[in-house]
Amino acid sequence: MICKRFALVGSGFIGQVHATSLARHEGSALTMVADAAPERAQALAARYGARAVTVSEAIHSDAIDAVLIASSTPSHAELLEAAARAGKAVYCEKPIDLSLARAREVVERVLPLNVPVTVGFNRRFDSSHQQLRRQLEQGLIGRVELVQMVCRASTMPPLDYLRSSGGQMRDQAIHFFDLLRFLTGDEVRTVAAMARRWPCRTLPNLAMSTPPS
Repeated sequence: MICKRFALVGSGFIGQVHATSLARHEGSALTMVADAAPERAQALAARYGARAVTVSEAIHSDAIDAVLIASSTPSHAELLEAAARAGKAVYCEKPIDLSLARAREVVERVLPLNVPVTVGFNRRFDSSHQQLRRQLEQGLIGRVELVQMVCRASTMPPLDYLRSSGGQMRDQAIHFFDLLRFLTGDEVRTVAAMARRWPCRTLPNLAMSTPPS
C-alpha cells in the first residue's frame, strides 16, 4: 500500500479527531500540522511525531501528498482552492463556505485542476448506512415514503463557534441532508421548515435541571 503524506490544517477538536485517524491508518502518515495558533499546532504535531509548520508550507511543500482542512469554516474555501492549485489531494471539512454562491465558484475553479477533492460528508461511508442503501436498492425494505432523522449531539457548541460556523443547520444538519441524498439516490426538490422564534437575537447561557428521581 502506498502511504500518503498528509498535512493537517487546523488542530481544534475535529482536527484532533482527524489526526488520530491518520495516525491509525496504515495508508497515511501525518507529516505536518498547521494552525492559526502555532502553539496548538506544535502540541498536536509533537503528539504524532509530525512537524508544526505554517499554513503556506503545509499547502505548498513537496513533502506533502494531501492536505486535510479542519480549520474554521470561514477559511475553508480559500484553503481548498489553494491546496488544489498546489496539486495536492484535498479533504476539506464541510461546509466549503457559508455562501452557496461562493462554494459553487470554488467548485467551478477547482474541477478543471483534476485533483482529488472530498468534502467531509462522512456519514455516507458508514458501513451501516451503506448496507441500508443496498437494501433499499434491492427493494428489501419497500418503497421509501418518509425518512425521519434525529441527531443527538453530546453537547451544545460554544456560542463563538456557532456564530462563525453558520449554526447547527449549516454546520451539522447538512450531514443528514447529504445522507438523505445518498440513501434515496435523489436530489432535493423542495425545502420547507417550521421553527419557533426566540425573543432574543443572541443565544443565552442555557441550563437544564432535572427533578430528583
